[in-house]
Amino acid sequence: MHIKLKNGRVIGDNAPVYIIAEIGINHNGDFKLAKKMIQDAAKTGIDAIKFQKRTIDEMYIKSFLDRPYDKDYAFGATYGEHKKFLEFTDDQFIELQKCAAKENVDFIVSGFDFTGFDFIENQLNVNIHKIASPFVSHYPLLKHVAEYGKPIILSTGLHSKNEIFAAVNYIKQFNKEIVLLQATTLYPCPDELVNLNVLKVYRKRLKVLVGYSSHDKGVILPAASVALGGCIIEKHFTLDRTMIGPDHAASVEPRGLELIVNYARCLQIGLGNGRKTLCKEEKEQRTKYGVSIVTRKNLSKGQVITEEDITIKCPGGGISPVHFHDIIGKRTANIIPYDEIIFNEDVE
Repeated sequence: MHIKLKNGRVIGDNAPVYIIAEIGINHNGDFKLAKKMIQDAAKTGIDAIKFQKRTIDEMYIKSFLDRPYDKDYAFGATYGEHKKFLEFTDDQFIELQKCAAKENVDFIVSGFDFTGFDFIENQLNVNIHKIASPFVSHYPLLKHVAEYGKPIILSTGLHSKNEIFAAVNYIKQFNKEIVLLQATTLYPCPDELVNLNVLKVYRKRLKVLVGYSSHDKGVILPAASVALGGCIIEKHFTLDRTMIGPDHAASVEPRGLELIVNYARCLQIGLGNGRKTLCKEEKEQRTKYGVSIVTRKNLSKGQVITEEDITIKCPGGGISPVHFHDIIGKRTANIIPYDEIIFNEDVE
């Protein structure tokens, strides 16, 4: 299985794992910081950078926005002020996309409402759409995004297996190009709640590509998801995990992101194709590290070989020990000195 983006990039089986640095709202509303984060993330070898776009008044009810917000990481006195502070303008998103293009990384934006997604599709014209976990059950939005006709990444936090299966089958009515990401919506997520093995269930039961949206604090589990069939890793990214903001604790700094990239790519290469073969390089090592049938004593030409006449020693290159019992009772074709390898031409 695989999907092909309009820029030619392939995601899926037999393709390099697609690694997304999720800036999200870790820019803390600072546009210059957002641009620097793109530049620093690109240096680690990731494939894509991702932001989030919300139309605040469309997404939340007024009473929810008006409630006091006294978190340590609040950017406003009310929840609405906090959320609006973290939003960029449309022009700023266009500028960020140009910055990503300059760094040669894909630009992805998670929409959270119809207006946001229409901007992402019509103005940014992204290669692939990301639907966040809260909207697995938002069927009107799922249909709206699916009908753009572009591949969809769908995170699965906050929902049960049955809800996820139903959502995927619903989307497939309009768009079959889906990558389903395992996610546990906790920031950070304890390792014991990550549950990467569910990737095998998603892939087998739903016949879709899978990946991991990482909210854990480390670098091992994102890379490990590749071993379970994951073709996308999405990891929250920050320049400083001690910064204020809700997502920094579940993010990695540049060195952590670099390690994820390196580990994931190394692991994918190391997994191979699943077919056990003897490669050319290993064949060349068989002589040095292998074993052969060897004489225990001097053998004259025409002598009948007995079990007492032979043993097994390194190196390889001679008759394989597989044939140890086969050559017993046969005659030598040459003189073979003590403690020497026996070759095929030495036996009649």
